[in-house]
Amino acid sequence: MDNSVFETIKNIEELPTLPAVAIEVIGLSRRPDVSIKDVSECIYKDPPLAAKVLKMANSSFYRRGSGEVDTLHRAILLMGLNEIINITTSVSVLSILPPKGSEGESVRESFWNHCIATGLIAKRIDKELGMKSMGREFVGGLLHDIGKIILDEYFHDEFMEARAFSIDVDCPMFAAEMEVLGTTHMEVGHFLAQKWNLPGYIADINHHHHHPGEAQYKDITSLITISDLLAKAKEFSCGGDRMSFSLTDQEAWHILKQMGHPVLSLDLERITFEIENIGEEVRRYIATISEPGSQESAHDRD
Repeated sequence: MDNSVFETIKNIEELPTLPAVAIEVIGLSRRPDVSIKDVSECIYKDPPLAAKVLKMANSSFYRRGSGEVDTLHRAILLMGLNEIINITTSVSVLSILPPKGSEGESVRESFWNHCIATGLIAKRIDKELGMKSMGREFVGGLLHDIGKIILDEYFHDEFMEARAFSIDVDCPMFAAEMEVLGTTHMEVGHFLAQKWNLPGYIADINHHHHHPGEAQYKDITSLITISDLLAKAKEFSCGGDRMSFSLTDQEAWHILKQMGHPVLSLDLERITFEIENIGEEVRRYIATISEPGSQESAHDRD
């Protein structure tokens, strides 16, 4: 198949779009003079989104300290602008591309299970390496494969054929996609990230997480590459991609090492043990983000 699939996707008028407030928040994040008030007032313009962001801020994934975070202003003070913007981006994307598809236990659900697992593993490794990515590692993991959802949504039969091909011949999913669809989830995801005007590192991760040496943001892309592999090793995969591998042989590993990150000090056996029950964390994250937030907190701006 030629590249007509990608050309068709680029011209689909009804492609999912981010909520207007999310787009505005992402725009604010690029302003060097942005204030807490700017961001909180922007998010409050979408009460359901504000409530969901507060709910996530109070969840075990983000909560800091013992007191309840009852306003966005307090959440930003405790967690920082970057983390709140990351949560807003994550919540917004999951709201327009929800985990459950029409088929129940679908490829869509497997997709999000994998991506959330990748983000959670990235947070662990980021902390171990002292990379201080400030939440970008979780968002990067969460959104690294968004091109797969678009391929599944608009070219479902062909995507399922590519998935079966990947499993049957034990080849990477992106190679199977190119064989069957003439494009890859990386190309589609990069296009979507740019269309949504997402931060450059997210577009870069989408485009290069299978070849991090080609990335502009090599460190965080390499972190996502490693986390992606570990998630697949724990059977969190929505395609084939279950080949055996050695982390220390990976291009991403050597990139992080060359950039001065202490990968040699990583206790891979301990990390592997700690992510043994990552599935429970994934389920809790989906349950938390799928429940409606408390509207009363979203309206209290002081």
